[in-house]
Amino acid sequence: MSHFLRNLILLSLLLFILQNCTSKKEEQIDVTLFTKKNNISSKVEITNDYNGQKYLQISFTNKGDNTDYLDSVSVVISPPKGVSNNTKLIFGGTCMGRTPISQTIVTDQLSKSDTYQMLELGKNQYSFTGILTWNTFLPYLFYDLKKGIIVKANGEGKPLKPGETIEFEKILLDSNSSWQDLLFKYGEEIAKEHDIEPKEPLQLKGWSTWDYYGRVFDTKDVIKNIDQLTLDAKDANIIQIDGGWWTNRGDYLSVRDNLQGGMKAIAEYAKSKGYRAGIHLDGFRADIKSDLYKSNPDWFLKDQDGEVICYSIDKGDTFMEYIYFDYSNPAVCAYMKNVLKTIRTEWGFSYFKIDFMRYGLLESILEEHGVNNKINTKPVTKILSFNNNMTSVERTRAGLKAMREGIDEDFFLACSSIFGPTLGIVDGLRTGQDISPTFDYYKATSFQNAGNFYLNHTVVQNDADYLVVRNSKDEEPERAWGKTKFGGTTTLNEAEMWSNYISLFGGIKISSDNLITLRDERKKLITNAFKYNTARRFIPLDLWDHAMTKDDNFNIMLAENIDGVYLALFNWDDKQQQFLLDGFGKSKILNPDSQKEYTFTKGKLNINLQKRSSIILKIEGGDFDVLRKSLHNKSYTKNSEIVNIAETLN
Repeated sequence: MSHFLRNLILLSLLLFILQNCTSKKEEQIDVTLFTKKNNISSKVEITNDYNGQKYLQISFTNKGDNTDYLDSVSVVISPPKGVSNNTKLIFGGTCMGRTPISQTIVTDQLSKSDTYQMLELGKNQYSFTGILTWNTFLPYLFYDLKKGIIVKANGEGKPLKPGETIEFEKILLDSNSSWQDLLFKYGEEIAKEHDIEPKEPLQLKGWSTWDYYGRVFDTKDVIKNIDQLTLDAKDANIIQIDGGWWTNRGDYLSVRDNLQGGMKAIAEYAKSKGYRAGIHLDGFRADIKSDLYKSNPDWFLKDQDGEVICYSIDKGDTFMEYIYFDYSNPAVCAYMKNVLKTIRTEWGFSYFKIDFMRYGLLESILEEHGVNNKINTKPVTKILSFNNNMTSVERTRAGLKAMREGIDEDFFLACSSIFGPTLGIVDGLRTGQDISPTFDYYKATSFQNAGNFYLNHTVVQNDADYLVVRNSKDEEPERAWGKTKFGGTTTLNEAEMWSNYISLFGGIKISSDNLITLRDERKKLITNAFKYNTARRFIPLDLWDHAMTKDDNFNIMLAENIDGVYLALFNWDDKQQQFLLDGFGKSKILNPDSQKEYTFTKGKLNINLQKRSSIILKIEGGDFDVLRKSLHNKSYTKNSEIVNIAETLN
């Protein structure tokens, strides 16, 4: 080998090492800490990955002689080049229906996210910042036009002993010409960080008690609907009993008397018909009337005066006094682990929907009970726990890990959670709000679920909530139990939109109407949804055209399941819409039912949809990753009347 060639190889190797090694970049990162004694310092490191993304890691060290307490963290990351006052910015969804994906501009200093923010710097030019871990703190991303990317976290008084070092949450910095690739890669980075192995979607479909019966159901109601499901849907495979089966919230091994035979009997009946048995419980709250509280008052979070924090509310059918489990106490973790293990091994349930997870976190409790609370109770200014050295994120994850141990290898669905702390522990994630049988709920819930598409399959299985398609003619008026639980005048087309959405994008497909009173035309919507396999991956192709408000829903969804690639079009507006799509290449567009092939006009697919209607099309011979970038809607005209309709599909 020549001397020149050897030197060239050595130089190339040196450059590779320099580009990929860990280096300090403190001149680009400004960290501000507020502590009790000002003894805690920070260290910033940026690691460059060979794929181009960077990882920001910040550690905190107490360099004093006494324990110090971390009150808050603020990190400023220098802005990417090309930002102007009108630069578009998307904040990722963080908590089911409460904080969905949102699009704004960089002058908006109020919007935030604890998942990611993405800037559109120009045509095919995007900058991305994403949180990768939520182990100790709950960081939020903001944007400041003058300063750049802002990361803030409540330190919650986290103590550091002299010489002790702890890690802040890991942050991903990335850029790409494709916003789609950035988001799919973000999901992959979360999975890599938490050692998550992607699981194929559970093709579960069945029935649940909640949306029609609420907390007021008995064993006969369940059995009648199981028997009807057996007649209506031969491929159904799960029965899920939702909330209200317990005597008091928290007493989860005590079943109310009018559930004849108890929950074990219900599970056994469901399994005798070939169904998996699923169950719901509130994993982070109990009731002050519960026997559990009476015997273990120290198992619950307290306020600054040492009094148990309680939220009293009249739900109409019941009066509740919520209190909050303290998972910093190992005894509480052991209790919940035993509850779930008992339900699994002795009662026979193998699908667990654990609800109200956000109430493990400081911000959620203060939102309800803080200085500006709306429930007219004594303001909570501080939360006292069994182990005050733990942050609320640490308490939450301790509880989730105990639940995971009790559930073992069975399915664990997280509901009403702030997403981050659940990731790496749960199997499924509710990414849409609680559904109700009205068009407004269909529109909002599908928007919320669709905006979190990048998590599906790679990190968790997204769940958009129950399949409900009834209107007032399918109901028994005396059974209505909540203000939003009336089907009212929901049209068949509107219900079909929700059915079409759930069929591919909604995750677990569980009907929650009364199957005894549901009319045949509505039952058909359920069986139509059941016939599709849940998507492994999906994406709203018109993401940057929407998400301006909480009801600004996506219209063009692409999905990939084990059967192939599907295109779903949704007209959420009150006027007709035209879709003129190209970029299909040599693919064929088929009606999945009739296998009818649609023709192209000058290489474009022309679809007109009536108001509040939708359609699912199958793309034969198409590749998901190619199509998600090549498909374009050329003549989409929002809120316009279409006079010359080439083809109307309902």
